[in-house]
Amino acid sequence: MKTDPAITKHEKELHEIFAAAGLDETRGLALMRTMIGTAHLVEVLADNHLQAKGLSMSRMRLLVWLYVEEQRGNKEGVSPSHLSHYQHISKNTVSALLGSLEEQGLIERTLSSEDKRSFKICLTKAGRDLMRSTLPAHNSSMTQVFGVLTIEEQKTLLKILSKLRQSLIEQIGKIDLSSYKTSVE
Repeated sequence: MKTDPAITKHEKELHEIFAAAGLDETRGLALMRTMIGTAHLVEVLADNHLQAKGLSMSRMRLLVWLYVEEQRGNKEGVSPSHLSHYQHISKNTVSALLGSLEEQGLIERTLSSEDKRSFKICLTKAGRDLMRSTLPAHNSSMTQVFGVLTIEEQKTLLKILSKLRQSLIEQIGKIDLSSYKTSVE
């Protein structure tokens, strides 16, 4: 696999700029940039694949969550707040995504039987059918994205990322997020 000379030049310039700012070791920043950049590129490829079905990765994540909840036996649905919390996106973003999924006929909102002031979100038959038809192709597409790595490298990457994720969850658990207004809401 060829390395893009522009990327190599950019990385060298960043290293020089950080060194001039007094940073001797920039591994933490390099890891963060690489992870965020890689995640963005994977999402671009996923979005491109999902566009044929009228979806984006953001919408797909919500549909998968609803599908899994339903398969676990939750027939009543999930609250928008629950989706916001577990998807790590703001309530406004969830609301906008749910609106577009509802317009597509993939979800429905029903009044909660516990609290008549709130709604539960469920897949419609069309949403369920879309998940059943889309998940295999989406999985295949994502498997192809990671195909540059051997199976062993993929397993190692999963293990490392899982370890990092668990550590981050523990670190975030020690922070007061009550006034934090970004995607961790």
